[in-house]
Amino acid sequence: MKGLDQGQRRAAFFAGLAVLYTGLFLLVCSSGFYDVTGAHNDRVFSADDVYYVTHFFSPTLDTSPRIIKHPLLIVFGWLFTRLEGLVLGTITVEHHYMLIAAVQVCAAWLCVLVLDKFLEEDLRLSTGHALLVCAVFALSFSTLFYALVAESYIWSALVLLLTFYFVQRQNMPVVVLLGAAAAGITITNAALWAAAVACSQWSLRRKGAALALGGGTFCAAVAVTPLGMQFFASLLPGALGSARNYSDHFPPLEALRRVFYSFFGSTGFYLDTMDQSAFGEFSGDALTFLPSASRLVTAAAAVWLGLLVWAVWRYRRSPLLYPPLAVLGCSLFLHGVLQYGLKEAFLYSLHHLPAQICIAALPLAPQAVKWERRIVSGILAAYLICLVVLDLPGYQALWRYICQ
Repeated sequence: MKGLDQGQRRAAFFAGLAVLYTGLFLLVCSSGFYDVTGAHNDRVFSADDVYYVTHFFSPTLDTSPRIIKHPLLIVFGWLFTRLEGLVLGTITVEHHYMLIAAVQVCAAWLCVLVLDKFLEEDLRLSTGHALLVCAVFALSFSTLFYALVAESYIWSALVLLLTFYFVQRQNMPVVVLLGAAAAGITITNAALWAAAVACSQWSLRRKGAALALGGGTFCAAVAVTPLGMQFFASLLPGALGSARNYSDHFPPLEALRRVFYSFFGSTGFYLDTMDQSAFGEFSGDALTFLPSASRLVTAAAAVWLGLLVWAVWRYRRSPLLYPPLAVLGCSLFLHGVLQYGLKEAFLYSLHHLPAQICIAALPLAPQAVKWERRIVSGILAAYLICLVVLDLPGYQALWRYICQ
């Protein structure tokens, strides 16, 4: 891209990314993975894609206890499927899944676009550095996986990236709507959105107003849905039950190991796996990440963690650090300290990977000294190569599994 100007480089990058994402989508379509007849949840890395496709995105509104976790997403899925039926008529579940996945692929592409705008307009990175960081996010395993497998997480990533972007513009109406969307997609994301707003450069009064309006807008939006009464009646007992059922109690060293591999390993890389669910079910008919990996993957994850620690320390006084750091800190507290869902923490990768990416980009900003930008850009380039090369055996193993 050396002979192209900045606009042409960006256009070429995003056109190439669209081609790559489309090609991967068509490849998965050819595998039979989207035909979920007889399939079960947790078949790949604890994803509930079968339930998501057949119940969330269903012509019948889901009234299960899951409403407390994804209240507005369930309503959206119901409306989406009703519209799908009006436009396309009756289609197979496989084609229904393909349509959902196609929309998610578009959402993943939009995530990268929003990230690029944040990096270039707010962090003021050069186009080359911004596209390098975008490529790291775009080619990370968790981004690719949750773009192609039906789940809520790519939408969470998009809302969080938009929050980082519009918080910097102090756009109160949009930030408030993003707060309602964050909670409506996954209720725990309300805390991540609130942390980003609370740690922004806004005045204390504006922060309080945004938090109150975001919470109020979410409650009002849920209240006018057909499931509003059920949601509010079930929220507290359902939340307590979920905390009780999905909280782990690993000893400190084991918890640290799991946090390292789930937060800084499986976000980018395909780790070691076992052929059963995280809870020991579906032996021989499921895949789950183990908290272990090859030496090269472990080393790459350690370098990534080291880069994050350096960026946090080096730019600890930068206001651009605080919103993404707050999101990462909240995620670490919820899944690491409280150990909620730690056994299957890969699920939550896209709740904090956007924050990690924004933190890692700080040493490439213009205020960084020249040698620092050179070293960090070299590290990120090497890390990107590792994402492609070291994940190839994992992608091959995953392909064999989904085609069996």
